[in-house]
Amino acid sequence: MPRYSAHYLAQLLRQRDYSALVDLQGIALGWEGFDKEIPAFGWPAPIFVVFELLTWLAQADRSGVWTYYEATPVGRLDCVLATLDRLKAVELHRQYAYGKQYWQDDKASEKLDLWISENEQTIIDWAFAVLREHTSELALVSG
Repeated sequence: MPRYSAHYLAQLLRQRDYSALVDLQGIALGWEGFDKEIPAFGWPAPIFVVFELLTWLAQADRSGVWTYYEATPVGRLDCVLATLDRLKAVELHRQYAYGKQYWQDDKASEKLDLWISENEQTIIDWAFAVLREHTSELALVSG
């Protein structure tokens, strides 16, 4: 029996706001297949990239994007970039790659923090579009 009903997941997907993404990420973190030792955590790639970018956005907002890059293993960064490439998320790929390369430069990090802040709703909308396109994968990590 699934941990969360399809109706509940659909309700969260309809909300299309930051708090609903956080709730969905919390559900996925409780999935029995979650493994923090592998770059994509064992999640299907589209699910992984949505929730990893949620973490990226949150850290940029709270303490600056440099803290995300400082704490995130290179293998995970590369996995995000590869998945963004597969999903043809060109601007997100460009910005994320910029941060990976220049996170230790204060001015570059501030520039990326500003871009993330100015594009927060666009990132959230993109995340929901990906989740709606991959509902079976979302259901998998919610079970």
